[in-house]
Amino acid sequence: MEKLAMKRAAKIYTMNKGLGNSETIIQGDCNVAKQQVSLPCACIYQTRLDNNIAWMAEFAKQSQVEFSPHGKTTMAPDIFKKQLNAGAYAITIATVQQAVVAAQAGAKRIIMANQLVGKANMQQLSYLLKQYQVDFYCLVDDVSNVTSLGEFFSKQGIQVKLFIELGVPGGRCGVVDEQKLQQLVAHIKQFSSLQLAGIEVYEGVLSTQSEVTAFLADAVTTCKELIEQQAFATEQVIITAGGSAWYDLVCDAFAPSNMLDNMVPVIRPGCYVAHDQGIYGHAQQQILARNPLACNIGSDLQSCLEVWAYVQSLPEPGRAIIGMGKRDVAFDAGLPIANLHIDQHGVVTKAGADWQVEKIMDQHAMLRVDQNSHLKVGDIIAFGTSHPCLTFDKWRYINVIDDNYNVVGIFDTYF
Repeated sequence: MEKLAMKRAAKIYTMNKGLGNSETIIQGDCNVAKQQVSLPCACIYQTRLDNNIAWMAEFAKQSQVEFSPHGKTTMAPDIFKKQLNAGAYAITIATVQQAVVAAQAGAKRIIMANQLVGKANMQQLSYLLKQYQVDFYCLVDDVSNVTSLGEFFSKQGIQVKLFIELGVPGGRCGVVDEQKLQQLVAHIKQFSSLQLAGIEVYEGVLSTQSEVTAFLADAVTTCKELIEQQAFATEQVIITAGGSAWYDLVCDAFAPSNMLDNMVPVIRPGCYVAHDQGIYGHAQQQILARNPLACNIGSDLQSCLEVWAYVQSLPEPGRAIIGMGKRDVAFDAGLPIANLHIDQHGVVTKAGADWQVEKIMDQHAMLRVDQNSHLKVGDIIAFGTSHPCLTFDKWRYINVIDDNYNVVGIFDTYF
């Protein structure tokens, strides 16, 4: 068995990017800065990750809301487990496949912040609900989808809990008029296989604080009105919102003074767990500027995901070609940010303040540096990112490192 395990490990480590020698890692002697990991590789700093998980758990606790982190950010079961151990009310996902990963990680409550559409997907959920004891919720905003769900799960002998998604004109999904909302409520009641259990919104489609605040206030009002109409089939009624940019405003809208006794407020940030040095770093600064609680938690969110890569070529002064590209790192919301320079002796220093990625291709990034830079081919640059979701999904395995760049674990991802 031990030989088989080693053979499997060797196959995994040689056929996937960004890992060290399997024997070296198993022996616990692997350091990214010492060139003991194949580059490019993705790394997560363990202490920063743990800080972020604890920070959001404390923010939610002091805000008196439940938190259901969005698992699509990392799709890493080991991170799900850490979030659940920190008190997460549920794990949020976007697809049934992601729900399977969350259930296998131990989630007992799963919120699918999406509509469940298609027979094959319904069948996959049916298998999941028969195999695992989980409380599952998904969204609806269309009468025909309700019919499909109701008829399918009636035949399966399974009851599925639903949230009606409220939307905004020109937004993403969701009901945008009162008549359709009332039609949905009435139609759900026709199926014993379906239970209306709450209201869901996604405020991330809005651009301004005033728009978000108004939308959330309307959602709270609508939820209360539906409770008064006895629209819900469950004793507790969940109201949920909250991406990673406006979660503080969601907590304000879901304050205890705005809730009825049977309302359960749930926020769903995802990117906080890795944070970043781009769009969510900027969003967090805005949150700190307007929210006193966020300033008083005792720490702050820290960017903990980096991609490490070699200097591949120095074709001319002031330009370094890096062995990292669109296949390795997010580029949709800003290009990677050079954080660290590691020379070929393993000496780690901060990257030059003026070093900037100017262009990125499939396997290469063009880094502008000082013309007198002492960079050499074979040096290593560690890059921070913007929008961590789109870096995570490029890696099957991610190195967990300590503050001295030792590999202390490997996170598997399942995208």
